[in-house]
Amino acid sequence: MGRRLKRKQIKQDEFISAVDRVIHWMGGNWRQAAIGVGCALSLGLVYWGVSAFLAGRTAAASDAMEHALEVYSAPVGSAAPADAKVKFGTDAERLDAAESAFREIRSRYSLTPQARLAALCLAHVAYDRGDKAGAIRALGGIASKRSGDPIVRTAMLDLVRLRIAEGEGLQLTKELEEMASGRDPRLPRDVAVWELAQVWDHEGKQDEAAKMYRNLVENFPDSMYRYDAQQHLSASS
Repeated sequence: MGRRLKRKQIKQDEFISAVDRVIHWMGGNWRQAAIGVGCALSLGLVYWGVSAFLAGRTAAASDAMEHALEVYSAPVGSAAPADAKVKFGTDAERLDAAESAFREIRSRYSLTPQARLAALCLAHVAYDRGDKAGAIRALGGIASKRSGDPIVRTAMLDLVRLRIAEGEGLQLTKELEEMASGRDPRLPRDVAVWELAQVWDHEGKQDEAAKMYRNLVENFPDSMYRYDAQQHLSASS
């Protein structure tokens, strides 16, 4: 039993490390100041990690989520290839179908990781429809749990970026400072430091932003944000 538990812990540690890499990738490649449309790829990466970790436990939920993500990322209108298995005439039709699929997963498989991921996807659907307030509420509900769960971390990053874009970044500084210090695991530390810098930049507080960039350069040598932070410091000197 002890050996089995040790193997399980090793797999969990490897999984969390992989998720951290996905979060870092998203932080560097998603459009600044918004969750961004077309996020199915990043959601799929998180889903792939969850599915690999829990393979065989929730096969039906996994199949349902695979189909829902296919619907969500389906081509629309004239951009749809003739041989596309799933396609829609309009974005509204695509989003209606995706919302229905995600809600079904959340209802039918309520105790699975796929249900939590479906809740995250529904927040993205709300954003894609222009309902930013609804997206913020949905993301806030998911990110309210203080844990390093990959879905919580993804929701937290989405929430931070969306609220910064909406001019609400100052309301997040205390939480981001806790994440940057490691007291709150909802974001990797360097990601939280970077997002704090974005808040201060957005608010026009260049001295505070410079402190965060300097923190990244000096204390996170392996961070993917280090180069960008150095560029910001060089530009302001």
